[in-house]
Amino acid sequence: MNMPAFNLDNLSQTHVLQAQAIAATNARWQSAYDVLVDDANIIAMLDARFPLDKGSHADVKQYVVYFRHIMAFFKDGTHCGLAQPKQFVALCGHKETPESIVLKEDGLHVELKFNRNGSRGKNHLAGIQDIQMEFVTQREFTAPDGEEYII
Repeated sequence: MNMPAFNLDNLSQTHVLQAQAIAATNARWQSAYDVLVDDANIIAMLDARFPLDKGSHADVKQYVVYFRHIMAFFKDGTHCGLAQPKQFVALCGHKETPESIVLKEDGLHVELKFNRNGSRGKNHLAGIQDIQMEFVTQREFTAPDGEEYII
């Protein structure tokens, strides 16, 4: 697709956010840092869409998978799970030190990628290096039983 180039420096913040939203809709997976710009917006999105039983994702020191649930541990030693445990859908790595976890709310998948030695992860309390968001792109498939399956 050919698109004209433009200078982002001459655009207002509103136009920049609109341009980022358009770019995000054209990509299936996009970094939350590219779309939501700063940590406060990203944490607000996590707290709104994937709330914890108590506390905020901003205060989580470590995420651990316990059976089929996410446990969030805080600096003071307390812990809790997701307010809606079914939002946890996948894990990559070891349960005690996951490389990433995938959360799902409606059609939105969010992957929290951990790397305590990475450029962002070393400065983040929980070691989150990146947060990838999968934007809804509906595709229709046929399931093995012949039923329609829409992603």
